[in-house]
Amino acid sequence: MKDSYDVIVVGAGPAGVATSIICRKKGFKVLLLDKKKKGKIGDKVCGEAISKKTVHCAVEKLGVDPPQEDEVNTLIEELVLRTALPKNHIILPAIGYMVDRHKFGQRLLSDAIKAGVILKEQFRVKEPIVENSKVIGILVKDIENNLIEIHSKMVIDCSGTMATIRINLPEEYEPFLNKSLTKEDFAPCYREIIELNKNHDLEGKIVLQYEMDIPEPGYIWFFADGENRLNCGTGFIKVGKHAKKSVKSVYFQAMEKYYPKGTYKTLDGRGDVVPIRAPLWNAVGDGLIVAGDAAFHADPLTAEGHGPALLAGCFAGEVACEALEKNSFKLEDLWKYNTLVMKEFGADHARARILTIVLEKIGPKKLEFLLKRKVVKQEDLTSAGILKKRSFIDYLDRVIKCFPKYGLLLIMKKAISTSKAVANHCKAYPTSPDDYETWNSKVLELYSWIS
Repeated sequence: MKDSYDVIVVGAGPAGVATSIICRKKGFKVLLLDKKKKGKIGDKVCGEAISKKTVHCAVEKLGVDPPQEDEVNTLIEELVLRTALPKNHIILPAIGYMVDRHKFGQRLLSDAIKAGVILKEQFRVKEPIVENSKVIGILVKDIENNLIEIHSKMVIDCSGTMATIRINLPEEYEPFLNKSLTKEDFAPCYREIIELNKNHDLEGKIVLQYEMDIPEPGYIWFFADGENRLNCGTGFIKVGKHAKKSVKSVYFQAMEKYYPKGTYKTLDGRGDVVPIRAPLWNAVGDGLIVAGDAAFHADPLTAEGHGPALLAGCFAGEVACEALEKNSFKLEDLWKYNTLVMKEFGADHARARILTIVLEKIGPKKLEFLLKRKVVKQEDLTSAGILKKRSFIDYLDRVIKCFPKYGLLLIMKKAISTSKAVANHCKAYPTSPDDYETWNSKVLELYSWIS
């Protein structure tokens, strides 16, 4: 059995539905596949925070409504980075929503179907079909385990962290596209929605609480999710000495310090995996675009992937439509997608990855020292602060405050200078694949400065 479409979208999460809506509204025949039952699509373990700016930008492109009424649990205003210190936290602006991921996901799926997108539920994608170095379709198994070959002009891989299409590409397919997935690329996590016996004091806040006993990225999160509800969780990269650690055990041990057993009831508790690295530097190949978690589009610091996935899906849809209109699907035809992602959030996420590496290197105790002495300030972690030119007096002031731990100051100085260099380099992302190899070598060199 062979079917044929203009676009096949693998995965009906935010990136997948966004891509599907964009392509269908341009009149193209779109097939959207997901391994889940239709009613379960959107029911994903996550922190549920989403940037207001990002989601409004995405829904404007899609022509759909932003999160409505019961799709929004509460509003958020601040991202707080905390250690064991009673004060001297780092507080960064984070205007957005805590959404009901399932309800919002179901509504976006409904919007896609109303637009004319064809949904096939409970289809398990096995691998891409590649012919003459171009992705021309996919092999899938339906609910009855029938193997089905489906052809298309374009395939969009929105299959989540495990990147079903990308990692099953032949090695000889597009050398600029990373086809690997290592244990260092993602963090298994455990998340609970809890209802406290009394109201919390985190209204409008999403908190990353850094703890000595939690491996990289090193924090347990507490996100306000209503008057007496919190979204709590942790996750870490399971390699080396942490390979056999139980994420749930680490989570419950950390929870006892802040919300002991008996002070809350668990409404939902589940595990999953989240990407924890910089975005794919190139996410396209002939006939293929990779978006969302499959392209590591989540923020490496906060693990917020919902908003970036929506935007990436919009960009994937726009670029796919341009290629379909020209009937040309080569690497250079799709390259614009990379530049859109890098400009919108890719550069910020590249910098955020440097921050997570540095925070893991210094650990919570040394971070406490830097915060207490005001060697590290809130502005140092913002985009404007990283790019700011510093005076001799500013450096001298920090040297004095850092006494006698000058090694820490050197680490932070290197982190800030590397972040600045990465920011400038990402701004100069090549507009065509011709200059990519040189650009990529440089970005890898910059990361080696801090690794």
